[in-house]
Amino acid sequence: MSELSEEYFEESEFNDVLYAKEELGQKSFYDCTFKNCDFSNCLLYDTLFLNCEFIQCNLSLVSISGTKFQNAKFIESKLIGIDFTNVNRLILKIEFVNSIISDCNFSMLELKGTNFIDCKVLNSDFYKADLTNASFENAELSGSLFEQTKLNNADFTNAFGYRINPQINEIKSAKFTLPEAVALIEELGVIIE
Repeated sequence: MSELSEEYFEESEFNDVLYAKEELGQKSFYDCTFKNCDFSNCLLYDTLFLNCEFIQCNLSLVSISGTKFQNAKFIESKLIGIDFTNVNRLILKIEFVNSIISDCNFSMLELKGTNFIDCKVLNSDFYKADLTNASFENAELSGSLFEQTKLNNADFTNAFGYRINPQINEIKSAKFTLPEAVALIEELGVIIE
């Protein structure tokens, strides 16, 4: 924890640090990189991450009440059990690449253009989220909920494991690939032989 005794950090790099179960609230990080850091069970309340990267980090069960993520990128990281609905929504801009995202809540968030590329997005909730122009390329979406979700122009190229009902979601001009796209028709109750 001594490494984060200040309130403001700019262009700093944090490597192999264990922050598990710490309170890291009310800090500001600008253009910082966190590599191989463990934030599991941390309290990150009212914290700002601007242009920050989390590379190979563990953010399981992190509490992010009032936290601001602006241009935050999660690469090869593990995000489990995070309630993203508690973030500061005014400047929310996040991106995920080759990460494990499981049991997270993104309900009712505006996530236009958000990338979930090459990710495992498992058992996560996107109820009433706006994912217009989002990308789920090569993502596994097993158990994730899409209900009353805006998916217009979203990219599901080579994504799999999803269950998206076109009757209760907006999917205009969204891209899907076969054979997984058959799941869209199955949701309509059509029998395919």
